[in-house]
Amino acid sequence: MKNNRSLRVGMKRVRKMNHALLINALMITVVSMFAVYSATHHKTNSFIYKEIVWTALGVATYFGFSFINYRTYAKYSKLVYLFNVILLLSVYVFGATRLGAKRWIPLGPINIQPSEFAKLFLVLTLSEVLANKFKDNFRGLKAVILSGIHIVPIFLLIAKQPDLGTALVIIFLFAVLIFLNGIDWKTIIGLSVPAIAMVPIAFHFLLKPYQKQRVLTFLNPEADMLGSGWNVIQSMIAVGSGGFYGKGFLQGTQSKLRFLPESHTDFIGAVFLEETGFVGGMILLGLYLGLILQICRMGANASDKYGKLICFGIAAILLFHTLVNMGMIMGIMPVTGLPLLLMSYGGSSYIFTFMMLGIVQSVKVFKD
Repeated sequence: MKNNRSLRVGMKRVRKMNHALLINALMITVVSMFAVYSATHHKTNSFIYKEIVWTALGVATYFGFSFINYRTYAKYSKLVYLFNVILLLSVYVFGATRLGAKRWIPLGPINIQPSEFAKLFLVLTLSEVLANKFKDNFRGLKAVILSGIHIVPIFLLIAKQPDLGTALVIIFLFAVLIFLNGIDWKTIIGLSVPAIAMVPIAFHFLLKPYQKQRVLTFLNPEADMLGSGWNVIQSMIAVGSGGFYGKGFLQGTQSKLRFLPESHTDFIGAVFLEETGFVGGMILLGLYLGLILQICRMGANASDKYGKLICFGIAAILLFHTLVNMGMIMGIMPVTGLPLLLMSYGGSSYIFTFMMLGIVQSVKVFKD
């Protein structure tokens, strides 16, 4: 009897799901598989095989988190926050250095990037702080500072790795969530002026030399065409040569001739646009827009403020990654190392993204 009841409850929750959310995500992953295969098949087929495995694990993760009541994260938010800090600290103890950054923890044949998951954990804990401690009154600089204290340790641990791209995501998340929580316009305007004034100070005194070089390369990539400007210029060539309809599947030259570094990760969008052109790019953007709008719609229909903030926070992560990565490959954004979620090859980002989508689905499944 108990097993039958559990089965009925499980089936009821499956029926409550927004299945279009998973279908939309899987459509992007299918596009990614074609792009990753095109970018890597001339070297090895191992990447496409691994991506199939990561996708399967991602879908399993999605369903697993769909059946966990999202309110559980609010109940244990202090433990989630502590786990987030410990996970980020573990990078400095067990992490491996790659490309001048210490962001990955090697676990046998795979590498875990804690900063990927830190964004989601922060959404869960900051949403709880805003929904419960600032639910009635969120006005003035004092409220911003008190809520901002919550993100400071996470921000500093990520910036120290260094991981400027993810650190910027943290700031964007904080801005989006306090805005949705109801910050007044007077405070917004009051904070905007000093924030803009801080930009040159941050550039000269806070950024590391290679980060400054990335900004300068963004402003003038032709100044060092064979050095720091190489990636951006080759990406722009790939995107521009795709034209309206693209060169066709497996016909792209920039990745095949190895002009485009990191073609299956950070610059996978350039590979796809070279082969599918403007039409393919609009279809891909449409898929991302559809995914983000579905998440926002589910957030707007959430039964409580906590669920709403979680959904919009996750939508903000997807939006920021998409805009920055797509802007990066077209030369209108600095190179930050942010992947195009569900498109760029990488196990951590796949599991992280499907985990986020599962939690969004939980907001709908456990809606009162």
